[in-house]
Amino acid sequence: MTPEENEILTRVGPGTPMGALLRRYWLPLLDGAELGPPDGAPLRVRLLGEDLVAFRDSQGRPGLLGEACPHRRASLYFGRNEDGGLRCVYHGWKFDVAGRCMDLPTEAPESRLREAVRAAAYACREREGIVWAYLGPRTEPPPLPDLPWALVPPAQRGALKYQRACNWVQALEGDLDTAHLGWLHSRLTGAGREVAFHEGDRLRDAAVHDPRPALDVRETPAGVVIGARRDHEDARHYWRITQFLMPVYSSVPAIGRQSRAKAWVPLDDRHTMVWEPNWDAAGPLSEEDRRGWKGRVPGSGFLPDDGTGLGRGRFAARRENDYGIDRERQRSSNFSGLEESPPLQDAAVQESMGPIVDRSLERLGTTDAGIVRVRRRLLDAAIHLRDRGEEPPGVDDPRAYRRRGCQLVLPRDADWVRDSAEAQRA
Repeated sequence: MTPEENEILTRVGPGTPMGALLRRYWLPLLDGAELGPPDGAPLRVRLLGEDLVAFRDSQGRPGLLGEACPHRRASLYFGRNEDGGLRCVYHGWKFDVAGRCMDLPTEAPESRLREAVRAAAYACREREGIVWAYLGPRTEPPPLPDLPWALVPPAQRGALKYQRACNWVQALEGDLDTAHLGWLHSRLTGAGREVAFHEGDRLRDAAVHDPRPALDVRETPAGVVIGARRDHEDARHYWRITQFLMPVYSSVPAIGRQSRAKAWVPLDDRHTMVWEPNWDAAGPLSEEDRRGWKGRVPGSGFLPDDGTGLGRGRFAARRENDYGIDRERQRSSNFSGLEESPPLQDAAVQESMGPIVDRSLERLGTTDAGIVRVRRRLLDAAIHLRDRGEEPPGVDDPRAYRRRGCQLVLPRDADWVRDSAEAQRA
């Protein structure tokens, strides 16, 4: 990858090719519970390099405005959320969820200024406890994607979220990298290495015993599917199927009955909010399962929210304290020396690359084929939108998002694409 391609791939602000691409899609913004009750306190949020304020109006509708009041650019975070809109405390100018000016108390009653003044505002929708934001150009936004985890009620879905202090693409690429499972996430035993975080699921032993997966990578209507084949007992193959869905979604195999996915939402070029839902389409999860990794291991502790819009979801184990690495643990019981928390282990290696990795310096191998294809899918979509005005894949096809990761053991001559599609429907 050239430095110029890397620049296109990673920059998400207004006016950038990738920023324009990302703005064509709905992105998860907040859990509905985070937004609170009607007329509750506004929240600072950052999304795609923009400073924004989210609030719930008197009717319960979610709103998302630019943080700067259009009058004198004071922060609407300090605004009063009252009577259907957000009122700036500086001069009392008031705006509804669509950015329309509701009141100009400092102007004469006959003034027409109110008709011309608008706050920057973006469309929001709330479905099954998730607030979505659309920062794109359409007057009528596209349909919300039919991501399986976003279609189940909140009681059937875990709600873990955490932040990466790095660019969204290098965070996403960790989920597409099947080769690292038997290394970074392994523990040491008397018999050698074993995958640390899936006790009782012996299928994943193949990630240790066969460290050279053969990849079969194919494009789908809204993304890329990566089939990773490893040798398994009885002359069969273990297939680990990973889904990438445009522009920021991934799904890896389930743990038991719970399916797993992630959304890699760019806050800006150097910070990513990771949504890690686990869900069960058959019924409610236990409280422990809804928490996911949060609270289960010491390394998953979080710092307090500092209210800046970049302060939510930060691990207490971070670059400043070397992510809590323990060299004795590394020698005796844990391959990485980090706490047995996959999100924390991934954070340590991904953030160690720097805020935005220089991909022109990489030397890739055969097990990086899925990552290469996803990069190309994103770059092509961004460039075609910029140069030809082509609508990106999946924007108007919500059903194309009804995919999830899976794993299965198949005879050597089996059709993994057909069999994995059947497994997803099961």
